[in-house]
Amino acid sequence: MPSSSRRKGGACRCCDNDDTKTFVSTLVGQLMSLQLCSSDEEYTSVAEAIASSSSSSLSLDEAPPSKEDLEEIVLTLVDYFEGDVKEHDAKNMIHTVVMDVWGDDFAENLGLIDNNTADSDEHDDNEGNESDDDDDDGDFVGEGECQLCERAVKLTRHHLIPKTTWSRIKKRLWNAASTIETYHSLDDEISHEKKEFIRNKLEKMLGMTDISDIPKAITHDSVRSYLFKVCLLCRQCHSAVHRIHTETELSTEYNTIDKLFGDEELLKFGKWASKQRPGKY
Repeated sequence: MPSSSRRKGGACRCCDNDDTKTFVSTLVGQLMSLQLCSSDEEYTSVAEAIASSSSSSLSLDEAPPSKEDLEEIVLTLVDYFEGDVKEHDAKNMIHTVVMDVWGDDFAENLGLIDNNTADSDEHDDNEGNESDDDDDDGDFVGEGECQLCERAVKLTRHHLIPKTTWSRIKKRLWNAASTIETYHSLDDEISHEKKEFIRNKLEKMLGMTDISDIPKAITHDSVRSYLFKVCLLCRQCHSAVHRIHTETELSTEYNTIDKLFGDEELLKFGKWASKQRPGKY
């Protein structure tokens, strides 16, 4: 779906005559990622049937759906594909469609997806943070060679995905879990065009231009490992990283060592820093 139809934050927008079409077209895209239909016409027919399955005669052009409407749509989706779609995946799928049509805040307020997954992940993160308190992001963790300027100095730990973005990145990964699984299950030669289509879709869902480093399967452990990736930098280089790029940019565009150190401006700073005396650093 064109990005212009998505509304982020704030109160949900007033429904217009395009809401039903947008809901159906976005659901078609989600269904295509599962490859469970034999033609575009079947995808569209299934999406239209599922969108109108609520017993309350859901009319998206008159009012946004209630949680009960969407739960009924989820069950219809599960029943239609007779075991090929699990309820958890169906909820994630419809949640993503709702975000695209009415915005993130509206989708979150509906509470279609419970917080058990997020809470469990948050618990995992808190456990990790407790064991990591003494060498948190920015604190000295010992002496060694800075991975950017290559000076032998005191080092700090830089989280390649800043902690302030963890909640947002986790939600995106879990919402895209079934699509990520489908993407990695396709054979490159046989399904090149289809894989390219799903890859482009994942890039939009995750807000990234390169998804080569995301986990191939979304589990609590894989998400936690992905978020906890670090590199070791001196204080000067660490400060430069956060001065040159926003935390959102770091989490989506510079979330690996290769991407970070491939940035021309950072490389330029690293070369300059390599000629400086370590001093108090």
